[in-house]
Amino acid sequence: MKRLIYIIIVVFTFVIHSPYCIAQYRETRRLLTEVQNYINEKPDSAIVVLKSYRGLASQDEGTEALYAMLITKAEYIATDSIVSDSLIQSAVKYYNKEISLESAQASYYLGCYYFSRDKHKAAYSFQNSIDFTPDGNNNHKGRAYHALGSCHFANGSIDEGVKAYETALTLLDENENESTWQLCQDIKKALNEVNRVERGNALFAIFVILTVLVVTGLCGFIYYKVKKSNPVKTAKTKFSDGPLEQKLLEGKSTFEQTPAYKTLQEIRSLNENELHSRNDIDVKAIEETILASFNDAYHILAECESKISHQDLMLCLYGYLKITNNVAAFCLNSVPGTIRQRKNRLKSKLPESVYIILFS
Repeated sequence: MKRLIYIIIVVFTFVIHSPYCIAQYRETRRLLTEVQNYINEKPDSAIVVLKSYRGLASQDEGTEALYAMLITKAEYIATDSIVSDSLIQSAVKYYNKEISLESAQASYYLGCYYFSRDKHKAAYSFQNSIDFTPDGNNNHKGRAYHALGSCHFANGSIDEGVKAYETALTLLDENENESTWQLCQDIKKALNEVNRVERGNALFAIFVILTVLVVTGLCGFIYYKVKKSNPVKTAKTKFSDGPLEQKLLEGKSTFEQTPAYKTLQEIRSLNENELHSRNDIDVKAIEETILASFNDAYHILAECESKISHQDLMLCLYGYLKITNNVAAFCLNSVPGTIRQRKNRLKSKLPESVYIILFS
């Protein structure tokens, strides 16, 4: 009898409060939608409003993720900086499960946070933003390409930066608003500056090319004789005996002693849906452990091979560890199809011998 009375009280309480909770939820969602409409023009006002509704926004994961993304966006527009990544990281974790504009924006603002701290991580986030942008959202994708290009320029990858800037120009509609128009002018100015420097160095480049051709011609016969006398010594032998493969082996030996290695071994056979159902896997801890174990190999690849992005460098290490595309996509907050495309891009970027070592 007492149990029945308790159940009746619980049900009665739920019935009384349920309409209020539903109304509160709808009101919070309506508020967040309204903030989205004026956040670009009035970011300071948006911050004040959002902070006053902080407690209500935590009532469910979706609302909390939207709140985190909006207040981070407002902070960045208002101050051109993001103090902490705690909120936007939670939004990225929630949204980066499928292609959506929210997912693309969350990754974009995480990249903005990293831009002044770690250009490789920033490039990784901006690339994610591009990959998660749905068709038809060219303005956002164009801004993400501009940000990715800025990372490439900062990392010294001029050609990659130029390609990203040129792609941004094809996607952005400079007549859309004043902000977009100004961004397009800045991109054009940067590309013109790169072309001016290249023209200024043209004569010097011709001189260097002619010098190289002369030296190559003089040394060609000697090189041919050496190659004929050592037919088995290929590029792969060079790298297998060199510092890169040695550091990879040392990194693997260190990594195999860590809990992160055991976690990867445990989940390597899971499919995409099974992976996303596992809330106990700390992807960030896995990445940090890999970076710590393969620190030397990572920097050799970053500095000596092709100056590729942090995201692609991590994919190289996952490839060396024989991680499946599903698991690599899960750990990199991406999708398996994108992982396959990036491997194909890496095949054209990396020397064949290095690619074989990493992805054989």
